[in-house]
Amino acid sequence: MDHYRYILQTCSPVMVIASRFVHRAPIFLAFLDLMLVTSLFLAPLSVPHGTVTHLDANANWIDHTDRWKQMDPFPMIVYTFGDLNCHQMMNRSLIINGNQLPVCARDTATFIGVLLGIVLLIRARAHDHPSIIFASILPGRFRRGWFGRHPAILFTGAILLLLVPTALDGGIQALSYMSILPWGMSYESTNPTRILTGFPFGMGLGFLLTTMVMALFSRREEGGPSLLKYLFSE
Repeated sequence: MDHYRYILQTCSPVMVIASRFVHRAPIFLAFLDLMLVTSLFLAPLSVPHGTVTHLDANANWIDHTDRWKQMDPFPMIVYTFGDLNCHQMMNRSLIINGNQLPVCARDTATFIGVLLGIVLLIRARAHDHPSIIFASILPGRFRRGWFGRHPAILFTGAILLLLVPTALDGGIQALSYMSILPWGMSYESTNPTRILTGFPFGMGLGFLLTTMVMALFSRREEGGPSLLKYLFSE
């Protein structure tokens, strides 16, 4: 116990100083997403070469339980997560060590984009309004200008702008599959396109998630408890 007490006493001043420059919520979220992204790339390296291929199945459903049970715990957990969240089509996935990544190329880029979106908000100012949190990362001259006076418009516009590429790429592809594009046109996205559109989509999700979490845990303007405590207080 004395050892742990010494560690806490030693680290506390550092944590206090660090808290002046960074917000704890995005650090925690960034750590979780970094662990996820790292796991996505380590999982195919932790199984024999060429043993995880042709997984094509359904999203939002676990289709390959028998295959995952044959793996060691780490790749089993990561690939089960991918199986639950992604269709895992081989022609839409990145390949490492002759194995598919647990999720498709677009999802992989999305999770990386989420990480960048979170990291960009590490030095954001805590507030109970997500749009003001987002605006606080702008350079001073922008915060003092039009963007600073209209943070809600800035925040909404930025999120929509980041989500549009994936919506267009995936939407047009879906319309092509339903054969309802004009003039008999057909469209099949490519992995580079999925990566280029999934990355900004992930950034938008990262901005949205982080600002909402920061707002929930931030003390309200009038000095009261955080919104989270306020919502669950009697």
